[in-house]
Amino acid sequence: MLPTSLAVLGTGLLGQGVARRFLAGGLSVAVYNRSPAKAEPLAAIGARLSATPEGAVETSDLLLLCLSDAAAVRQTVFSEPCRPHLPGRTVCQMGTIGPDESRELAELASSLGARYLEAPVLGNGKDAEEGRAQVMIGAEPEDHQRWHPLLGLLGRCFWIGPVGKAAALKLALNQLIAAETTAFALSLGFVRRSGVPVEPFLEILRQSSLYCPTFDKKLARMRERNFASPNFSVRLLLKDIDLFLAEATRLGLRPDALEGARTIVRDAMESGRAALDYSALIDVVDPPPKSELAKDTRPI
Repeated sequence: MLPTSLAVLGTGLLGQGVARRFLAGGLSVAVYNRSPAKAEPLAAIGARLSATPEGAVETSDLLLLCLSDAAAVRQTVFSEPCRPHLPGRTVCQMGTIGPDESRELAELASSLGARYLEAPVLGNGKDAEEGRAQVMIGAEPEDHQRWHPLLGLLGRCFWIGPVGKAAALKLALNQLIAAETTAFALSLGFVRRSGVPVEPFLEILRQSSLYCPTFDKKLARMRERNFASPNFSVRLLLKDIDLFLAEATRLGLRPDALEGARTIVRDAMESGRAALDYSALIDVVDPPPKSELAKDTRPI
C-alpha cells in the first residue's frame, strides 16, 4: 500500500524529478529545500511547500532525502527540530554517500524510532520523472517489501542487500563517470590535435566494443564547450570520487587510474567550473586556445 503522504527533502535535479513523478501519480507530496526558490515550481503543480525540514517531516509517512551528502542529511532530517517527529516514520536516503555513512545514518534513525533504507538512483532527474531511472535498494527485507512498489514508480528497482550495499554499488557506478569522461575527452582532443577528422573516429568508435553511450550523450557539449544547465556537476563528481577512493583504499584496491582522473576533476573545480556539467572536464584535458577562452566555446 502506498503511503498517504511523503516528503522530498532536497529539490535539486534529482529531487525535482522524484517529486514530479509522485505528484503525477496522485500522491500527497511535501517538499523542502534550503533555497526555497528551487522548490516553488513544485508548489505550482500541487506540492506542499514547507519552510522548514521539520514542517515536511511532521506531515509525512516517508521521507525521501535527495540531498548532496551525508552532512546535509544530518543537518536536515536529523536536526534537533526534526528528531521529535521521526518516531514511526521511514527515512529513505537517495543521494550518493559512503557505505559506512549510510550504515551510521541507519543506526541513528533506529535510535530515534525511525526505519531507514537507502535507494540511490542511477539516472538524472528527468529519468526519475519519466519512470526510467534505475533504483538500487539497500534495506532489510521488510522495508524493501514495503517500499518497493512506491520506488518502482521511478523506474526499475534492484534489491542489492542490507543497508550499505546499494551505497557501495552506486559509488562503483559513479566512478565510471570520471573514468569514461576523462578518457573520451583525451581521445577526442588527441584526434583533433593530430589533424585526424573527428567523424571517422566517432563512426569507428560507435561500431566497436569500446563504445559507451555517455560518449554521444556528452559529445555535443564537449564540441560546443557548452556546460551550462548540468545534469551532474563537477562538484558532485569530485565528492563521489573522494568517497570511492576512500572505500577502495580500505578494501585494498589500487585506484591509481582514478587518482589521475581526480586530478583533472579537481583542476576543473579550482578553475571555476564546479557548478558546470561534468563534460567541462574536456577544458582541462584539452584546453581551448587562449583566443577562445573569452567566449568559452570552440568547435571540435
